[in-house]
Amino acid sequence: MDADRSLLVACLDLTSLGEDEDDAAIEALCDRAVRPVVSEPAIHVAAVCVWPRWVPTARGALEGSPVRIACATGGFPVPDASLGDRVAEIEAAVRAGADEVDVPIARHLVDEPGALARDLAATREAAGEATWKAIVETGAVQPRTIRTLAVAAIAEGADFVKSSTGKGVEGVTPQTAAILAEAVREAGRPVGLKLSGGVRGVGQATNHLAQVRAILGEGWPAPSRFRIGASALLDALLA
Repeated sequence: MDADRSLLVACLDLTSLGEDEDDAAIEALCDRAVRPVVSEPAIHVAAVCVWPRWVPTARGALEGSPVRIACATGGFPVPDASLGDRVAEIEAAVRAGADEVDVPIARHLVDEPGALARDLAATREAAGEATWKAIVETGAVQPRTIRTLAVAAIAEGADFVKSSTGKGVEGVTPQTAAILAEAVREAGRPVGLKLSGGVRGVGQATNHLAQVRAILGEGWPAPSRFRIGASALLDALLA
């Protein structure tokens, strides 16, 4: 496996957000995450990303492994529940063992900066020590709003900005990835970037990798600060 493919595997959030999973499917996902390349046991993905109900199963399956558990929570994919309900969902995911929480930003508050800031601050508090990935949903908003939401999340302590939920709207594109990468570059502190939504092919993933390197630096992409969220990409990388 070449160096870029190995890096992309290491930066992968291996995702399963269907409606028909069971314990066996989540355990199989975790097994694959820990050792995607049988002949290269040192290679593993960064995280698995699952629904809240599967966090305990993933916690048991990944015990003792370096693979992290990301949870799609906080009103995912559309944050139209009350803030109290979304906060409670995030807190429950963290108590169940989530290392990371992927949470959609309440983008309907974009024209109410104070309310948006309070909503984001509550998300940060609910996540606690867990890594908070703030989802902009780039396919649902205009370019200027992408930047506004990303900057607002960074200001309230987001650990990552993430492009998309992958549910119902267009996923990441080169144009929207560039806006997010530029917001990360200008953050004034370490912030990660997760690109997701329709990333299935090797060419698409390597193009995103090259773009991130061009904006953030040749050595910037690493699992601690760069992720690609996908369910089918791993098969393509290993083919």
